[in-house]
Amino acid sequence: MTRWLLPISALFLLVLWEGAVDLLHIPNYVVPAPSAVVSASIRMAESGLLIENALVTLIETLAGFAVAFVLAGVLAVLISEFRIAEKLIYPYVVALQSMPKVAVGPLIVIWFGFGLSSKIALSALLAMFPMLVNFVQGLRAADQGRLNLMRALDASRWQTLWLVRIPYALPFFLAGLELGAIYAMLGAIVGEFLGSTSGLGNWLLAMNLNLDISGSFALLILLALYGIVLQWLVAVLRRRVLFWAQQDTRPNETGGKP
Repeated sequence: MTRWLLPISALFLLVLWEGAVDLLHIPNYVVPAPSAVVSASIRMAESGLLIENALVTLIETLAGFAVAFVLAGVLAVLISEFRIAEKLIYPYVVALQSMPKVAVGPLIVIWFGFGLSSKIALSALLAMFPMLVNFVQGLRAADQGRLNLMRALDASRWQTLWLVRIPYALPFFLAGLELGAIYAMLGAIVGEFLGSTSGLGNWLLAMNLNLDISGSFALLILLALYGIVLQWLVAVLRRRVLFWAQQDTRPNETGGKP
């Protein structure tokens, strides 16, 4: 029964939305009706531009996510294994994350240009920190008894990392991947807002400037569906990979245990 809750609630909200727009006579340029949004979606899909721009944004997102994943993984290992690395690296990462990305974005566009590079850089910049926090938390959450056993067996630092810390940190890793993928998409969209010739962000900005509110809603719903699909994929991956994990080892979104 629970599997039908989401589609039923979505259908109810759509009917409520359509009825409210009709009864209150809300202008289309303020809040379009769902039927107008569907019509705009069909028009955009038939033009071929929807798939073209969605692919550009998807490539930017995946590339930025991959860069963030590698950087977060390497930095997490260094920070968790070496105290001096934590003292030297972590403050700079926190300082970089504290900077408003809207303010840093124009500089990145200037440095990397208007092509894919600047979008990938912004995507990686937004996605790296939540992944790093979860990775570090996971690597530090290994069972102390198992760590003591590895020391008793005279295991090396890297053997302990590979055999104990990383397997125990997998729930945290997957939580970081879920957050990182969402932030990677946001970074790509912000980059397209600041300067681009293609992509969903560029198209959304153009529609807002032309007051095509129905088209803007269609693109926003498309981005929301991306988040829903992403969460579902990570949930499937978690069930496949962590079938052995206990429920109480699953981290929350801030990287700690509930």
